[in-house]
Amino acid sequence: MHNKNPYIWGGLCLLVTGAILLIPAYFVLNLTWLVALSVCLLILAFIMLALGNTVPRLSPEVCQLLLETGIDNIATIVEELGIKTKAIYLPSSLTNDTKPRALIPLHSGPGKPNILKALPQRLITRYGTAPDDIGLLLSTVGSNAIELVETMPGPTPGELEMSLTNLFRGKLGVADSASVICQNSHIEVTIQNPRIENRATWSHHCLGCPLASIVASFAAEAWNKPVAITQEEFGKKQYSMIIEVLD
Repeated sequence: MHNKNPYIWGGLCLLVTGAILLIPAYFVLNLTWLVALSVCLLILAFIMLALGNTVPRLSPEVCQLLLETGIDNIATIVEELGIKTKAIYLPSSLTNDTKPRALIPLHSGPGKPNILKALPQRLITRYGTAPDDIGLLLSTVGSNAIELVETMPGPTPGELEMSLTNLFRGKLGVADSASVICQNSHIEVTIQNPRIENRATWSHHCLGCPLASIVASFAAEAWNKPVAITQEEFGKKQYSMIIEVLD
């Protein structure tokens, strides 16, 4: 990792150069300007070394490859079962797990499922008392993306916006930024310059596109409530969605 990291190599070079110049400049030559230059080099060296530790271990291309692999596997399951209902994204408090998950009801009803207690960790699970209250409880790309952030955002637009921007731009490299607007029980999220191809697969109808899945998982965890993706719009340089927070 460090052998290919330009920040680490640049920082080490500046550190050695600054240290070599500082000693004779201060003790032998007594030149103030050279001492100041040496100190500046040392400061820049520490900054570059710190930046080197923030570079992701995986390149954006590798992250996207792993992302698309998981999407294809989920799409195969959903398509084989012929499911057409929209997923409900559940926080970890309702999944008996440390991660949020997506519940896809096997049968469509007039309203959204009302889930009040944690569901068992099973692929096929019962979420209500009615005979048809059965669904698939799946881990999504958003479930695993939660582990990439140090702290979960709180239920405010600013916190969610900062967390998503840091994830998309810094960790995954799949978009430039995200903006968040909250109105009552609806969260409007706009992602600038997304770099994940939109493929109209069967699973996208149920789970939304990968970026929407990540946003919905983060929103469910931040608000600690089930959420659903109600709208998605794709543009040339931006992608927007509306997330509904369910009671």
